[in-house]
Amino acid sequence: MKEAGKAPRTIEYALAVVRQAFNKAKAWGYFEGENPVSKVKKPRTDNRRQRFLSPSEAQALLEECKRRSQRLYEICLLALHCGLRAGEIFNLTWADIDLKNDLIHIKDPKNRTNRVAYMTPEVKEMLEAKPKGEPSELVFKDRKGNRIKAISRSFSRAVRALGLNDGITGPRDKVVFHTLRHTFASWLAIQGTPIYTIKELMGHKTLAMTERYSHLIPDAKRQAVKGLTEMLKAGDNVIEFKKEN
Repeated sequence: MKEAGKAPRTIEYALAVVRQAFNKAKAWGYFEGENPVSKVKKPRTDNRRQRFLSPSEAQALLEECKRRSQRLYEICLLALHCGLRAGEIFNLTWADIDLKNDLIHIKDPKNRTNRVAYMTPEVKEMLEAKPKGEPSELVFKDRKGNRIKAISRSFSRAVRALGLNDGITGPRDKVVFHTLRHTFASWLAIQGTPIYTIKELMGHKTLAMTERYSHLIPDAKRQAVKGLTEMLKAGDNVIEFKKEN
């Protein structure tokens, strides 16, 4: 697969499927011994997304999506302002929407740990304007009234119309739907949100998954040294004042 030019992540997925097949065969009594996949070295992968949108880029993308589809705009708004995954948005029912307390309950997410998302004023206004359904009814449906299975191709068309991927060849730097969730976390980090809080808001299973945003958080250690430098510039008067207090 590597010689065929397949991506490391694709190879890793293939190994996972084969490993699960052997494990199942072992559980059913069709295979004995050590799983042969355990002897295969996994390829090193780093598919962590690097690109995040500026506020002006994000606003332009929302407006372009809204021009093409109101439903697409609403889904993008939830990803950008609340950090929700596409699947989490598709699974939302009206029972999960708490307009009184500005909360969205995320049930049975990817990491299997329920959490809450907090509405921004724009998200609340959008949800309040939607026709309400029964508690068990999906908030977002496809044209046949069923659960949406994938992001509309209109999203990639909107990205292309704005030229957000022009000249970009690296997959981690291209704007895709997941970029909206990544932008949500990046903006939180830039404004100094503690890394653990970002973890909880993103619904990450481990802190290691969130640490990719740590380089965006204002450096407290740098600020501490900067404060020391400013004190030294102020001279002996500051030192004497500290002693007296």
